[in-house]
Amino acid sequence: MIKPVSSLFAKILCWFFLNLALVAVALAVFFAFQPQVNLHAIFGQEGSNRLRTAGMLISHDLNQTPRVNWNGILTRHAKIHQVDFALIIEDGSYFTSMDGDLPNAVKTRARDVLRPKLPRGRFMPPHAHGNLQSRPKNHSVENAVGLPKNRAIEKKSPIHSDRYDQKPLLMMRTRHPTRYWSGIRIPLFMEPLRPPAFALFFAVSDSVTGNGFFFDPLPWMIVAVVVILISVLLWIPMVGNITRPLARMTWATEKIARGRFDVSIHEPRADEIGRLARAINHMTLRLAAFVKGQKRFLGDAAHELGAPIARIQFGLGALEQRVEGENRKRVADVMEDVDHMSKLVSELLAFSRAEMKTKTVQLETMDLLPMVQEAVKREITPETKIVVKVDPGIRVVASFELLIRALANLLRNAVKYAGKAGPIYVCAETKKDKVAIEVRDNGPGVSEELLDQLFEPFFRPEPSRNRDSGGVGLGLAIVKTCIETCKGTVTARNLKPKGFSVTITLKN
Repeated sequence: MIKPVSSLFAKILCWFFLNLALVAVALAVFFAFQPQVNLHAIFGQEGSNRLRTAGMLISHDLNQTPRVNWNGILTRHAKIHQVDFALIIEDGSYFTSMDGDLPNAVKTRARDVLRPKLPRGRFMPPHAHGNLQSRPKNHSVENAVGLPKNRAIEKKSPIHSDRYDQKPLLMMRTRHPTRYWSGIRIPLFMEPLRPPAFALFFAVSDSVTGNGFFFDPLPWMIVAVVVILISVLLWIPMVGNITRPLARMTWATEKIARGRFDVSIHEPRADEIGRLARAINHMTLRLAAFVKGQKRFLGDAAHELGAPIARIQFGLGALEQRVEGENRKRVADVMEDVDHMSKLVSELLAFSRAEMKTKTVQLETMDLLPMVQEAVKREITPETKIVVKVDPGIRVVASFELLIRALANLLRNAVKYAGKAGPIYVCAETKKDKVAIEVRDNGPGVSEELLDQLFEPFFRPEPSRNRDSGGVGLGLAIVKTCIETCKGTVTARNLKPKGFSVTITLKN
């Protein structure tokens, strides 16, 4: 039973919260050094200050220039700041560095922003709600809403007027074409010795960042990259701690699936991965014991059956000489069945012995060609053509007896199922430190979905095969056992357009 604290789920959850804590600490340190890193500039306040500064500079230039030249002043500043500028005065007139008319949505927002607001407890005369141009020119803004005149002429710096905000009043977007607008109110001293008129000053761009004028996305990107790097550096060890043992267990289970039970997984962990490793080890031991017991039983049974079958064959041979007519035919049929049984027992013995020799066989480096020729000599028939294409200089690490038995079984299958379809080829080539030996024919091949099962004991591609059309399903299983005992591998594949190939790979 896994303790909740040592479970993989708890570890991942703790790692996640640790990641959040480290990110929070990094951000806290970042904010703690605000004076040094100027957070106002990083998080957008600098954009507000930039807009206010540009508005004051442009307001100063406008106050020194006739109104007919105001579009040119806005255009000149627009080229400097890489954004367009627009100015809407409270009397409804406007100036811009852009071509064409201003969008109606912008004019409406400007009118709403520039409309004077009543103090609490005050009311605006009906005529004051009309066009801003209807106000008497000799009245101040405060006088227009009904305040005493002596307060209207109170000396104040226009920069600190109640109607001049230090922050952008609005951010908006218009379509056709898409543009982004950032606006702020600025004072305009249009006439000497008169209170300032107010205008809404816009910075306009087709980019949401305003080419860096509204805000600079680079600091945000740097912060995001830092957070991602912290998370990646924190999670890489955790992910590796999970995936590496899973990869080792995957490799081990693949070997077990190929019949190799001499694998062991060492994962001294208390979580689910450790439990899985121990379960795989236990399963491997059980499977190895089961398969070994099964093969030992087959070998013992085959060995015990050998002597009775030999005596039966001897007795049937003597009986065949003494009977005549129809009885002789019946004895011949029985002898054929006994011969088939004898072959089955011989195959079982060969399979069992091949398995039992896996730990005792001695591997040697020897020439490949003589072994191929010996296997061909055993299996060739007058009706079959076997072509050998093996370089005499090729050498392999193997057991002489086991490799010849494997090659002979492959050639026997090829002769049986494809001997009449054309020549059978035995080829070999060296690939780095490996030697690939291929036995191929021109027969019909095997269904693709059955290729992985060909080397399993007692498997036959066609269940309907009898003793005349097929063996007992141990030939390729013996081939696999012999080759794996020689520390090699064996694979099968279909050829195009027809044919079948089995490749043995051994060390050079």
